[in-house]
Amino acid sequence: MSDRAGRLHAAAQKGVFHITGGGSLFLAELLSTPGASRTVLDARVPYAEAALHQLLGKLQDRACSDATARALAMSAYMQARKLSDDAVFGLGCTASLATDREKKGAHRAHVALQTAHATHALELHFSADRATEEVALADALWKLVFVLLGDASPSDLRVTAGRSEWHALITGSQKAWVSGNHDGLLLIPGSFNPLHDGHQRMIDIAEIRTGLRAALELSIGNVDKSPLDYQEIEDRLTQIRTTVDRALWLTHAPTFVEKAALFPGATFVVGADTVARIAEVRYYSDKEGRDDALDFLREQNIRFLVFGRMVGDRFRTLESLGLPSTLARLCEGIPEHEFRADISSTQLRSVD
Repeated sequence: MSDRAGRLHAAAQKGVFHITGGGSLFLAELLSTPGASRTVLDARVPYAEAALHQLLGKLQDRACSDATARALAMSAYMQARKLSDDAVFGLGCTASLATDREKKGAHRAHVALQTAHATHALELHFSADRATEEVALADALWKLVFVLLGDASPSDLRVTAGRSEWHALITGSQKAWVSGNHDGLLLIPGSFNPLHDGHQRMIDIAEIRTGLRAALELSIGNVDKSPLDYQEIEDRLTQIRTTVDRALWLTHAPTFVEKAALFPGATFVVGADTVARIAEVRYYSDKEGRDDALDFLREQNIRFLVFGRMVGDRFRTLESLGLPSTLARLCEGIPEHEFRADISSTQLRSVD
């Protein structure tokens, strides 16, 4: 019987565990010690890449990374909330440990703990055989979990406290929060991961065209994905404050129908690829569902200021899209000679 697992079970801290690439000793110790049912609501080991993608959606980073560990922890936390009305936590771990084949990168692990109040994240490095590394990883995971019981945090643990409004957005009890004063009439929606020069140029052009002051809009969750964790939110807020000096709306509104309900009368600054997706039937239940959504955008007096984007090897503008008439009437295009930026946040991430 494990003394440390017994201590956790006695505290009756309920959680969900999402662990991949390593951590088998930790799970075995957790589950084989009597009282595990008082602690473990669910545990998943999405070892295959397809299983990890099924759990988290399309990854924007490597499988073994800080961002993936935090996404696993948030996914676990959201699952825990579904399974218990008590105060819960989610633990995420992604590891790349010694194996029976040559490894391309360093032996490492990223672990994270998500609660209602904070995101905790820790990076670990190893240089031993698999058995030794598993023991070291298990020890680190127990130290992280014991932060819940008031133990001292590891010295290199990064802790990001969340605002109560952010947690309300994550749970859906609040739909929008803004970092400064803004009327919600001119919005640039996006992930801003990272923010780049093209965003600043779009802001400048949109403000001149409309006479309004812009703000950025970031949905903390996308369809079929877990919400952003507190560290991710804080990092993007910091980037925006230091780069474009505009307010940020955080929303619980992944679709434009939901955004329109929050911001009636707003003009959204978007790329041609985004407007094309709004028109695609596959994003709705059927064609009637698509047409109902477009009618709702019209009824909410929504406008789209559409900037050209590279789609594959072709620069697409509004005029090249062939949109349904209901949507086309809501759109105003920015000509290529006024704006063209061939780099995207996705491409910038791949360069990094």
